[in-house]
Amino acid sequence: MKLSILSILFVLVCWQILVPCHAQSTKILQEKVQLSDGVKLSTDVYLPTQEGAYPVILLRTPYNKKQMQGYGQFFAANGYAVVAQDVRGEFASEGEFIPFINEKRDGLEVLDWIAKQSWCGGQIAGFGTSYIGFSALTLMDQQHPNLKTVFNISGWIKPATMNKPGGAHHLMLGLPWLLHEASQRSKKKPKVPLDSLFKVLPLKKAMQVAGIDYPLWENPRPMEVFNQDFDFSKVNIPVFHIGGWFDFVKEGVIENYLQIKKHGTGPQKLIVGPWYHNQEHSKSTAAGELDFGAGSYLGDSGIRDLALRWFNHWLKKQDTGLMDEPEVRLFNLFANEWKIFSLFPPQNGASTLFYLNSSGKANSLGGDGELSLQLPGKKSSDHFIFDPQQPVLTQGGANFHFFPDQLGLKDQTAIEKRQDVLVYTSEAFQKVQDIVGRITLRLFASTEGEDTDFTAKLVIVDQTGKALNLCDGIIRARHRNGLDKTEFLKPGKVYEFIIDLGHIAFQIKPGQRIRLEVSSSNFPKYDRNLNVALPSFEAENPRIVKQSIYHSKKYPSQLILPFSTSK
Repeated sequence: MKLSILSILFVLVCWQILVPCHAQSTKILQEKVQLSDGVKLSTDVYLPTQEGAYPVILLRTPYNKKQMQGYGQFFAANGYAVVAQDVRGEFASEGEFIPFINEKRDGLEVLDWIAKQSWCGGQIAGFGTSYIGFSALTLMDQQHPNLKTVFNISGWIKPATMNKPGGAHHLMLGLPWLLHEASQRSKKKPKVPLDSLFKVLPLKKAMQVAGIDYPLWENPRPMEVFNQDFDFSKVNIPVFHIGGWFDFVKEGVIENYLQIKKHGTGPQKLIVGPWYHNQEHSKSTAAGELDFGAGSYLGDSGIRDLALRWFNHWLKKQDTGLMDEPEVRLFNLFANEWKIFSLFPPQNGASTLFYLNSSGKANSLGGDGELSLQLPGKKSSDHFIFDPQQPVLTQGGANFHFFPDQLGLKDQTAIEKRQDVLVYTSEAFQKVQDIVGRITLRLFASTEGEDTDFTAKLVIVDQTGKALNLCDGIIRARHRNGLDKTEFLKPGKVYEFIIDLGHIAFQIKPGQRIRLEVSSSNFPKYDRNLNVALPSFEAENPRIVKQSIYHSKKYPSQLILPFSTSK
């Protein structure tokens, strides 16, 4: 998993390579938008050649507004004013960049500024990918009178959704991204490679070891709590969401849709394809070891055209036919086809419980168990030894795209041979079935530590025995009842843990099986729990512990799968 800072810089530039500039000429204004605290934000405004007042599309980016030129030219050529802006502290803008923290306040002031310009017709749309999408989404609960809609690609609202899933630190995301930001600001290159930095103990000193001073790494709390009070009930504008099954932001995108659906009032659309983060900027239709074919492709041009139809409908009141189409479109993995739904998760499905059970083989350590539709008849348990210094290594998944070799579907055979990975497998399926929705593991377990992690991975096993990962999750025991709570464990006591593996849509065919892997690490995707009371960022003395997984009538550990009956 080698990755130099030069590689990171290259990847970041590639992120923002958007559609080629439109042939039709547009006017470009260069502005400095002054905020109430005196900070000036560097801004490019793309305008149609004809004078007038137009609906406006806003893109606020930390990755250089010049990379937004393709979108600026395209939308301006189609009758929109486009505002591309460097956020506070980045590139040509003044001030200090603190990830996430200032985008709501600054964004609202920028909306006020846009509304006063002669080229603004009063209607503004938020648009963009990743952080740019976040910059728009975070404004939605403020009900600014000029913000009329948001079109989001792989953006989130609550940073903790991706930074601290299950209470663990998303190490393979946070450290490289913040390291890039700090390196860019200090003009220093890290002294050691990322592989070594991931292993630093205590972890809070990783930036120091890299030779870079960045206090935000040592105290990430402001990012973790930001927008936890976001009020979805105040979202009253239309929102379009696009995400990918192998995108590290996937759950943030789906959470946006689900929470607005539950609490808000604005119309929505949701598309989830077989993509990793920013895959639309390439021609690839593969994610890991599988290629999903031309039918799975959307790309920049497809996103651009969808956004134009969306904006034409909501900002120009044109009948584009888009709102007559189904609300939700999901790519069904292995069926290699798109499925449409009136909402998500689909309402015509049924949750099925697969109980964990020992296989009956003599097996004191390690796991070779079963996933059964029948509740275990007798008390049984499996055990493994968790050594934080010998963690289970990340092998594919919905991961950070700085690591192209760790994206998507990967063969799990080598992982499943480890003695610290328990494996539970179903009987072969007899007919084609679709599984669409959230995957959850209800796990009864104990540990010798005061704190620990439990991980889960859903795997599909084909007729040849090849095992491919679908989704995964983790729970940090001390935060099992919420990120705002710290509750330690009593060694040997059995606790119930709910592990969220996230959402997925896939088809299982006759002869294939479902498999569950249970362990206590997935490194470096998540930071290692050292099985001690000190927080993982501060701990430096790992403890080896015995972990026990229980399955019985009293402790019915179960994998919950949402089967879909739709055609």
